[in-house]
Amino acid sequence: MEITKEVEIKNASIKDMQCTYGYELLTGKTKGDTLSRGGVHVIHEDLQESFNELTIFIAHVDGAFSSWANNQTPLAELEEKEELEKYSISGFRISGAEENRSVIISGSKETPYGTMAVTTPKLKMNGNYLYLDELEVRLVAAISEVEEYMDGKTAPQFEQEEIEFVEADDNDFENNKV
Repeated sequence: MEITKEVEIKNASIKDMQCTYGYELLTGKTKGDTLSRGGVHVIHEDLQESFNELTIFIAHVDGAFSSWANNQTPLAELEEKEELEKYSISGFRISGAEENRSVIISGSKETPYGTMAVTTPKLKMNGNYLYLDELEVRLVAAISEVEEYMDGKTAPQFEQEEIEFVEADDNDFENNKV
């Protein structure tokens, strides 16, 4: 039995440890409608980690590994390079349907003059990008984490402990020296 999804995540971004995401309704009378939600809960570390896993792709497309750009260097080797530390991911956007599906990854890059925004061009999911298979696996993982956030998976919530105070005796105040 095939499970039919009710929504499809189209975009997501993280800012101030909160996730904003957009999705398309896939069933019902309003099928095709797109909605956006701004999360107010602190994201779970798994969601942040899934976004961090996309960093290698924005760095690669930006030319951070120019001497490795057109060869088959495994991603694990590229992820060990110092150049990767300059990049961070803020979000992704998926467009198109089936055969024309593509993703745009956005983030930032530290430069000697400050931080600048970096965005990949559309990377077609059926195109010829060198690390397309790895990109798809990591994108699916990020989408899955956004769906879990949508369903309530957030950072652990800590309960405020209560402190009990001992009632002060009026004599304690009067017996103290000034």
